[in-house]
Amino acid sequence: MKKIPKQSKRLRINRYLWNRRINQKYMPHAGYMGNGTDIHLILGVNGTGINHLTQLLSQSLPNSHFIHNPLEKFEPKLTLSTHDDRLAIPYHKELTADHPLNRIYRIYAENNLADTDYNSLLMENKKRPRALLILKETHGLLATEALLRELQCHALFYVSDPIILAEQIFSREGLNTPYLDLESEAVMESRFLKRFLSHDLRAILHAYKLIQRLSSRRQRRVQMKIFTIALIQHMFRMLAARYPELASVVDFDCIENDPKRLQFTLVNWLGTNSLEHSERILNTATFKPDGQVSRRWTRSWPETINAFEALSAKDVSLAYQILIDHELMRDEGKRKTWDERVAV
Repeated sequence: MKKIPKQSKRLRINRYLWNRRINQKYMPHAGYMGNGTDIHLILGVNGTGINHLTQLLSQSLPNSHFIHNPLEKFEPKLTLSTHDDRLAIPYHKELTADHPLNRIYRIYAENNLADTDYNSLLMENKKRPRALLILKETHGLLATEALLRELQCHALFYVSDPIILAEQIFSREGLNTPYLDLESEAVMESRFLKRFLSHDLRAILHAYKLIQRLSSRRQRRVQMKIFTIALIQHMFRMLAARYPELASVVDFDCIENDPKRLQFTLVNWLGTNSLEHSERILNTATFKPDGQVSRRWTRSWPETINAFEALSAKDVSLAYQILIDHELMRDEGKRKTWDERVAV
């Protein structure tokens, strides 16, 4: 269990200068007035699955305002970390009102409100709400609980197989990618472990020691990145259980073969009056085979891969063994299936 590091002087200066720049570009009150409940977040580790889900939703909700990776796009540029990934952040349960994350998300809400054409809504004489603001973010994930508490926003957590997600990250960015490096340290800090893994602490620490004892630096890096993804997704599940009115989980394993299981999750995310929206999403993205009641996706989910490229068979086998043996993955049958695929 690691000690919680203090914020560096460099980060404090960066944050001060960033606040000055944002006050000059906008107004001193910008980022304090936006209604967090207007925000609908899609959060998850960066991969084809969360991108496919976001595409699916955007095609079915054409009047909504979708923003991909809002933290990366925001100007002036934000620096949350001295690591190579400037948008990484340790776990926070709470954030102050003037924290850059709070201000950025509220500014997006303020801009969405300002862009609403109320004259058109009145002329159409229809009782429909303004465009939904939907933000898909794959950075700063350990601040999720603080955002839920501060903004009271609705969040959709996308979770999938950690090994497949790691394969996608390494294939896309290389084994030395800085993505999730800070998180790999932060998930072993005491505040994260006590908050989300107090009942499983011994098993988690044992898994961590196993990884640190691996012989090569490459093995340690690969397994620690997979382990970190699994812990972040465990955090998502815990948050959905603790904040059921705000957060929901979209599990690739559950919806891959049964799209209807997504409907309740979408209603909870979009709001109690959004049954029509959730039906439209499913009807647009699925089809019903002749003579069958069950729905099927019009496109196969992109995380259904047939071979690993960045990860070796040994990497995959060891990762499943660690996750399953330490209760971060339940499906023993899946492990055997993937081992067989890699062997082939």
